[in-house]
Amino acid sequence: MKIKLLVLIASLIISTAYFTTSVFSQGYVFVDLKPYVNSKIVNTQWWTGNAGSSDLEELLDKAKNGAEFEMTWGEKVPFKIIDGNIRLYGTNSAGNPKSVEGIKVNLKAKSVYFVHMTGWENAGAPSYKFVMNYDDGSKQELLMETHKNSDDWCHIPAQLQDKNTCQFWKESGVTCGTVSVLATKWDNPQPNRAIKTIDAISLETAAVPGIFAITLGGASAPVDPKNKLAMMWGHIKSENR
Repeated sequence: MKIKLLVLIASLIISTAYFTTSVFSQGYVFVDLKPYVNSKIVNTQWWTGNAGSSDLEELLDKAKNGAEFEMTWGEKVPFKIIDGNIRLYGTNSAGNPKSVEGIKVNLKAKSVYFVHMTGWENAGAPSYKFVMNYDDGSKQELLMETHKNSDDWCHIPAQLQDKNTCQFWKESGVTCGTVSVLATKWDNPQPNRAIKTIDAISLETAAVPGIFAITLGGASAPVDPKNKLAMMWGHIKSENR
């Protein structure tokens, strides 16, 4: 029984060490969007879901395994793009869901980086929002507004008002003259609370929101590994009484 106990503890220490060094060593963690996507990038108009080109295959190829991109504020942020995105409701593409809720995070973070843009636009008022849900039941919202911290992907963006939003990738496209993708950094006002989930919600305007990646900055586990080890030790001992 003691040998079995020691083996379990050793396994826990090794797996915990691997988790903390491999995932958190750079402070950036990719949020897994795969369970929540409802549109593809390859051979697909991401804003409608119809067959066609969205001109994003080059970005997908570059960032499918994670790639760093230079932000205008001098930070290099890694993003992982998959062949899929979350496409929300807009009156120009009304078959999309009005919200995708419960995107799992379960980590603390100093900041959250969203890769996003819209098909069409809604200048002068927000058209979608992100809701961060914390482990204590509280929430924080980030409103997204054309020409402020969002824009139509199929034009060269206007001068964005938000200093934490930038056009981090663009190319001359076949869909329109220039296509572009935006990144927005959201500074977490509650960095010591774990974000359980994130909701992406349409505000039901003409703009059709697309979310392509989410990266956490300054990420850490909600429970310190030493505490996890103590909790597991107590659980093992109680099971072997």
